[in-house]
Amino acid sequence: MRRGSPFGAQESMAEASAANKRLDHRRVAPQGRFRRPRLYLVGEAPGAVEAAQGKPFVGPAGNALRKMLKEGGIDPGQLRLANAIPFRLIEHSKDCKPRNRSPTTDEIQCHGVAVLTDIRRSKPAVIVALGSTAARLFGASQSVRAARKAKLQFEGRPLRVTFHPAYVRRFGGRSGDAWRDMVHDLRQAWDESGIRSHSSSLK
Repeated sequence: MRRGSPFGAQESMAEASAANKRLDHRRVAPQGRFRRPRLYLVGEAPGAVEAAQGKPFVGPAGNALRKMLKEGGIDPGQLRLANAIPFRLIEHSKDCKPRNRSPTTDEIQCHGVAVLTDIRRSKPAVIVALGSTAARLFGASQSVRAARKAKLQFEGRPLRVTFHPAYVRRFGGRSGDAWRDMVHDLRQAWDESGIRSHSSSLK
């Protein structure tokens, strides 16, 4: 195709239109404590309930997360919650109904800029990536099970990786090993954030 051809412009517009149909453009903004939260929890992408309400973690996975936070003795008032991608990612089934889909690497890099900017501004004590999509946003390419054991950082701040609550619900729920492991991970991150917050207050 020659440069400057009107057909090239038409193809670009068609590609953009197709990409737009794969996103629900209702933005889901971060919620919770903005100034120095102890934990900044980053999920994957919003689901249908989150897109409708404009808030992260208000659907079934969010309900599971709140139960795990309560089990871990974690104060929700000291948290900030966000999605790695602020838009619901959709594909259409054979009966034309929208359903969630996994993000591409380009989508994570493009749409993830907003949450990274929010993290820099809010200055959390510890960042917790929930699931593989969130981990990939911070450059963690290993499996979640491997990353759980690693001491990672994002721009000098501790970064911890654990499961996404949707995964925990799918594999065993409240009686499964993944649930207990995730509560343990969240509690460890909470304890670490308390030490860092206390150290910062002494400076």
